[in-house]
Amino acid sequence: MKLPMLAIFFTAALSSLSFAGQAAEQINQEEVSHLTKLGVVSISGVAGSPEDAIKALEDKANKAGANYFKVIGLNNPGDSSHWMGVAEIYR
Repeated sequence: MKLPMLAIFFTAALSSLSFAGQAAEQINQEEVSHLTKLGVVSISGVAGSPEDAIKALEDKANKAGANYFKVIGLNNPGDSSHWMGVAEIYR
């Protein structure tokens, strides 16, 4: 699935953010080399902003017992405010 350039930009920009105080911490590609990959989580139909979609991915990572997550795809269909996304999760 090809992501529109806007989604790629949001993914790159938001991958540098961290949400303090949460169990799973968002990380970037350089930080995964020493971690154990647990799998992937995905969301769809999340209303709101890119931050809302990332929060939903974080919540799924927490439920899966992950300490870290890396957003690998974030997209919203052209005329919709509903987001879908995928993140790799790590311990």
